[in-house]
Amino acid sequence: MDIIAILEDILAATIRGATPLLLAALGEVVSQRAGVINIGIEGMMLIGALFGMMGSFYTAELPFLAPWNGLLFAGLSGLVTAALFAFFAIRLRGDQVVIGTAITLLALGLTEVVYQRLFGKTGSSHSVQDFKQFDVPLLSQIPFFGEALFSHNIIVYLAFLMVPCVYFFLYHTQLGLRVRACGEHPKAISTIGSNVSLLRTMCLLFAGTMAGIGGGYLSLADVPYFSPGMTVGRGFIALAIVIFGKWHPMKACGAALLFGLGFALDNRFQAFGWDIQYQWFLMLPFVLCLAVLAGFVGRAEAPLALGKPYDPSE
Repeated sequence: MDIIAILEDILAATIRGATPLLLAALGEVVSQRAGVINIGIEGMMLIGALFGMMGSFYTAELPFLAPWNGLLFAGLSGLVTAALFAFFAIRLRGDQVVIGTAITLLALGLTEVVYQRLFGKTGSSHSVQDFKQFDVPLLSQIPFFGEALFSHNIIVYLAFLMVPCVYFFLYHTQLGLRVRACGEHPKAISTIGSNVSLLRTMCLLFAGTMAGIGGGYLSLADVPYFSPGMTVGRGFIALAIVIFGKWHPMKACGAALLFGLGFALDNRFQAFGWDIQYQWFLMLPFVLCLAVLAGFVGRAEAPLALGKPYDPSE
């Protein structure tokens, strides 16, 4: 394989690897801009992966609609899980980090129990209808960049189209301004008649839905099956992406591509057959995550009210 083909393959794999991270990170950008830090994003992605596979599996007789049903189930499962988070974190004003951690631990156990209860240990990959590759006419024929950028499944295109949409919402709409105000000065936005709790809840539900879809991508597009723990920390990496991207959707997109490159190189390095234990390559995305957190957490300016429960009576 020549160097051009290798680079093209790495670029395409980078985009595929960045997609679930980007979906989860965009939702988290909106949530954290509203003042809610969703540590449970890993659990929401895992639940989305399971229910996405189930939605496709149980409607497998409809080859075209099955993957879309799976994606719908994935998003709804993330939304329901986020609603549970919102009840404890926003309605009862509990500690957001503790509640998010509990959500993730619950998801780790629940998904494995449900999966083995319904499908046993043999799995059901042969019956899952996944999203197929779609080549964009003309653009996919461009030398080098065509196949790498325009030969993916539909979720990849939708994920990257969401970036300007989220940017426009946050920075060019009145509602987006109110969301950002919730994360900076919730009492000030409350004095002009905005319901801080409702805005935060809606943003958290959006984040949960995006995380669920990101998990659904793993079981409906990345690989056509579910396995317990298949998110392997991608939710926590999405949290690092939000910090690295300084709570900005455009910058978060760039950060997601960087981590996607980490996953792409991990797989490609293993394929080269080097005499190095494969665990070292598996560590690459997470070493990158630690480096980012160590280098940017202290310098990144988070929303002032991030993680702080809001009590309208105070």
